[in-house]
Amino acid sequence: MANIKIKAAGAATLALMLVALGACSGKGDDPVAEETAKPTNGPIGKYDPPIVLTTGREISETLKFEEGRSIDNNVWYDAYRDALGVEVKNDWVVKGGEAYTNKSNIAIASGEIPDVLAVNALQLRNLVEADMIEDLTAVYDEYASPFTKSLLKEDGGLAMKASAFGGKLYALPLTNSNLDEVSMLWVRDDWMKRLNLPEPTTMDGMIAIAKAFTEQDPDGNGKDDTYGLALVKEAQIPGFFNGFHAYPGTWVKGQDGQVVYGSIQPEMKGALLKLADMYKAGYFDKEFGVKDGPKYDELIASGKVGMMYGPMYAPLANLKNNKLNDPQAEWRAYPIPSADGQPALAQVGVSASSFYVVRKGYKHPEAVVKLLNFWNEKNWENADVSLSRNVDKNIETWPYGLIKAFPVLKNVKAHRAVKAALESRNPQGLDLEQQIYYDAIQNWFETGDIAGNGWGFYRSFGKDGAGMEMIDGYLNEDKLKNTEFLGGSTPTMAEKWATLNKMESVMTIKIVLGQSGIEEFDKFVKDWNELGGVKITEEVNEWVKAVN
Repeated sequence: MANIKIKAAGAATLALMLVALGACSGKGDDPVAEETAKPTNGPIGKYDPPIVLTTGREISETLKFEEGRSIDNNVWYDAYRDALGVEVKNDWVVKGGEAYTNKSNIAIASGEIPDVLAVNALQLRNLVEADMIEDLTAVYDEYASPFTKSLLKEDGGLAMKASAFGGKLYALPLTNSNLDEVSMLWVRDDWMKRLNLPEPTTMDGMIAIAKAFTEQDPDGNGKDDTYGLALVKEAQIPGFFNGFHAYPGTWVKGQDGQVVYGSIQPEMKGALLKLADMYKAGYFDKEFGVKDGPKYDELIASGKVGMMYGPMYAPLANLKNNKLNDPQAEWRAYPIPSADGQPALAQVGVSASSFYVVRKGYKHPEAVVKLLNFWNEKNWENADVSLSRNVDKNIETWPYGLIKAFPVLKNVKAHRAVKAALESRNPQGLDLEQQIYYDAIQNWFETGDIAGNGWGFYRSFGKDGAGMEMIDGYLNEDKLKNTEFLGGSTPTMAEKWATLNKMESVMTIKIVLGQSGIEEFDKFVKDWNELGGVKITEEVNEWVKAVN
């Protein structure tokens, strides 16, 4: 595909980001067309006469259009009409995710939803229970292209599982790569070489490196001004906890087979105690408890820290800023070190948080499948650049598409292809996106230009400790821990979750700073359960039972 889709972290803004899609209320069927139009054979066959499909849209404040064009009148809607015989009509358009959520909730509560609606996981379940949406099982089996069926199962079938209840498919998931957020350990490789340190293959080895980076002047400036590990005040470093077989912020299967919340499991204690020891020893910034994301990024950019846990795209975000400030800085990714010799599993979140549903009674439920086939055809199988962006006007047009899906393994495959091309010095066979990565890397090799993304692409997609190289290793060695709850939220979560998350953050900081002992964790678990956690856990297990 012509556009490159990489997620950004914190305040970093990368060139192209996924835009959340909304589809909202109102009916607008053409009764004549509805009665006479017949679904044609094939995944992207054309309706004759055309059919009408109503929806609503959420757009971002920054979305741009060509002169005379809008979300109601764009190249994707033209293509739907001309190629598929589907007239898409927006009943309304809102700006921003919160406005969309409010609008769609009102539509659901009124019982008047559009022909196609994008919903979150909780809304999906409510619609299923209210019998307001179509069972898509049969039309998906008949009309989904082989490529679509393959793409939607790249995550091992988790997104499709989240779209089904009682063995029936009620939605098409908007898939995205949950692998891009998986944690790994990023280390200043130039500092390791300067101090002649071994690679961090164990937790003890990682801590020994943190000690050396703190105490042995790795930047050679003669000052005591470096830290071993970067830590943000929210202490959101799942990779560190994963090394202790703890999985904060996610839902895992307990010993009795029931799903439990990772943040309240006893494995958390060992990680918290070790962080407290590291803080006391001075291995990370003493002021981390008051430094938010932007301050965390500033610390990394300043060249005063030698390790961080983060995602595969870190070299395209905060690590790039360090490289710009210090061209000699070299970062390398390593798998999560384990604390006890047992393999550390990296936790993985959901691969779909938005789902496309069809109004109960709409005469052409297969149309949503055809629209998804069309998106996949024009973006992934046989890319049509004219639908991705207006090159002359420098305007991204791919967000106008109504029904979307993104391959979970796209970036893994890009890494494999780019790595092979780098090793063979032969880019033949690369697709357009992979070629962009390869060309940028070659430009960095030849010119040393750091301002471009060549270094970032090499460290993210290339070899010799690239971020995607770690993800590929996790996949090949079965070192991923998927969340057991794919339902997004529950009724009690909607009411209590913000409070419970704040309690967890406060507990973590107090223990790490030494303001409280580990008994603070036990108190947190007790309070968490009493203030809604028990009910939330029941609701999560009800969801798991329902989808199974």
